[in-house]
Amino acid sequence: MRRLGILLAAVLTAAATLTIAPSSAGAKQTAGLEGVPRLEHVFTIVLENEDFSASWGPASPAKYLNSLAPQGAFASQYFGASHASNDNYMAMTSGQTATPLFQGDCLNWLSCETFEKALPDGGRSISDQLEERGLRWLGSMDSMSVPCQHGAATDVTDPYQTGYATRHDPFVYYPRIVENQARCDAHVRPYSELPPLLAGPADAVPNYVFITPDTCNDGHDAPCADGRPGGLLSADQWLSQNVPLILSSAAFADRGALVITFDESGFDDFSGCCASGTPPVGVNGGGRIGALVLSPLAKAGTVSSTPYDHASLLRTVEDGFGIAEHLNNAGSSLERPMADLFSVHK
Repeated sequence: MRRLGILLAAVLTAAATLTIAPSSAGAKQTAGLEGVPRLEHVFTIVLENEDFSASWGPASPAKYLNSLAPQGAFASQYFGASHASNDNYMAMTSGQTATPLFQGDCLNWLSCETFEKALPDGGRSISDQLEERGLRWLGSMDSMSVPCQHGAATDVTDPYQTGYATRHDPFVYYPRIVENQARCDAHVRPYSELPPLLAGPADAVPNYVFITPDTCNDGHDAPCADGRPGGLLSADQWLSQNVPLILSSAAFADRGALVITFDESGFDDFSGCCASGTPPVGVNGGGRIGALVLSPLAKAGTVSSTPYDHASLLRTVEDGFGIAEHLNNAGSSLERPMADLFSVHK
């Protein structure tokens, strides 16, 4: 009982920390940009390493995921930015171009954080853009044991290959976040703290929530260390248990959007689009993966064939929050916002 009390107290404390400045105190937008509607809450769930043909359609083992498609708008020509994982998570949150360090999954954590620090913008990301507008964000990491968990400077291999994986958490590579311990601790937190917030009022939930399931629940491991099958089967089970919490929340109803996609395809597909490469064969493309947008503002049942990638998603998020600045590849002339997935444009 004592351990249960300690756990409950920790969850309530975290919830209090994340709701000090409610969304209503932030910069409410009167409209979105570039045809994207104004968004108050955006959730992103990233799964791992599956070809388009395996993930989508009646033959896919991801039955729950595919059952959601008629409820949302589907980007059928959505591509990863690169191979391997790390590059894609950085692209989704800062629009950065693929680099050898991140393509190698940042096995030396310090080298990647140092690389970010040396960039002209010092490793600027969507988190900086949101805070500057008085909006709140959360990196919600499944199986994270402590807030802001990341590798030590002396590590030369990723110590979190199973469960929480640093390479799937982009926020611990941005110096503006990770070198500010209080900021990192406040915003990069265990996923277990999110469900209690979703059960509350919309203002209890940060405006932007980036969700990374652990390496079993995101489909990366197959089989999983605990004996579960892993792959799409385990990812789909996790989605079936957690997506309803988002869809039934007041935050989702408050001009919310949930995006479910993958970081990259399998290594048999190097196609890409937009700033990441030119279809059908991209130089650095991460393969065709697809993306599903669920929202009260989406065109339910729509299938878009417009080419998009992770930088397109970032640009769409920026537009939805009224942010005219488009980071790195999100601002490329080869990119466009995913406006055709929405039915409401104000």
